[in-house]
Amino acid sequence: MGKKLRTCADAVVCGMPLISYGYVLLFWLLASAASGRWARPSLDDPTDFFSGIPQVLGDLLMVLSFSVAPLVLYLGYRRGKTAVYVLVYGACLVASIILFRLDILHITAWIAD
Repeated sequence: MGKKLRTCADAVVCGMPLISYGYVLLFWLLASAASGRWARPSLDDPTDFFSGIPQVLGDLLMVLSFSVAPLVLYLGYRRGKTAVYVLVYGACLVASIILFRLDILHITAWIAD
């Protein structure tokens, strides 16, 4: 059981950038459901939904997605798979940046509002 938990924790650390994007997407969907229409940039402020708590959590996840890089290096070194950990983290980071830059449904513009 301990090895599975460790593997899951490593996956969360390496996948933190995609987790951050998934959280922003989920927050946008919940805010849209709460308002009864799709949340739009400049019209619906993200801090107005649920007392602004999800916005703060999204900001924290965004910062963590970049600051977790030294932890990825450390965990990769400890497990003897540094290259694999760096490649997985790098792929998740690149995928997250691409998704944020594509701005599907204007989610990035809304969360940055």
